[in-house]
Amino acid sequence: MRFNIVSLLLAGVTATSAATTTSAAGSASTCLPSSSDAKVLQFALGVSNFIGGFYNTTVNSTFGNSNNATIQAYQRVLFGLEKDNTLSSAAIEKVGAKAPGFSKPTCDYTYPEVSSTQTWAQWAYRFEDTVTGAFIGLAGYSQSPEVSFLLARLAAEHSAHSALIGSRVNSTYFAANSTSLVAAYGPAQILSSRNQTGSLGEYLGGCLTAPTSPCGAWRIGPLDATPSSSGVASSTGVSTYAAKKN
Repeated sequence: MRFNIVSLLLAGVTATSAATTTSAAGSASTCLPSSSDAKVLQFALGVSNFIGGFYNTTVNSTFGNSNNATIQAYQRVLFGLEKDNTLSSAAIEKVGAKAPGFSKPTCDYTYPEVSSTQTWAQWAYRFEDTVTGAFIGLAGYSQSPEVSFLLARLAAEHSAHSALIGSRVNSTYFAANSTSLVAAYGPAQILSSRNQTGSLGEYLGGCLTAPTSPCGAWRIGPLDATPSSSGVASSTGVSTYAAKKN
């Protein structure tokens, strides 16, 4: 009798372990990037390659011919940021390889003319802020935790870039009267051609398509974001951005 009881207990443990393993495997399979995530990652890669291209085409030509020690030191920092942008794109491609239907976007980017180090810093500040907000906004369009994790990491990376450059452009980068968290921009706003922070349409060459959110359009407010009942995304993030940074 004792043997039978022990056998039954062991059988119960084995069955429980098997059920747990099967459940974990099933859960893991639903967490893999989906074909919907592929669209998100393609958009993210297009944005990442844009900012990387800005560094590649402007840093050396703007800062490389100076004998000024301060500018030369700044140039070394910018080469580090350029490397970070390369890593950002590599990370997106790595996760994208797991998403069915993912492909690298082919873009013919254009960039504004940069005539001085000050002009460069102003454009870099604007672009880094925009890219940061783009990655934050894209998190509302992903379905896989792995993709959301990557987008959070990319947003943090570019927010650091923005803070570094912004501290040299704005004396009041962190305003005491701020009423908003860092701005987020939905894909449709990123693709718009407005001449302002949060829009890149005039530079992307029409190569990107906005992904579709599983929850519909998002209303981005100063402190949170919620699905829009009207189906039209709000531009609240733009106005609160100005209040925070200026």
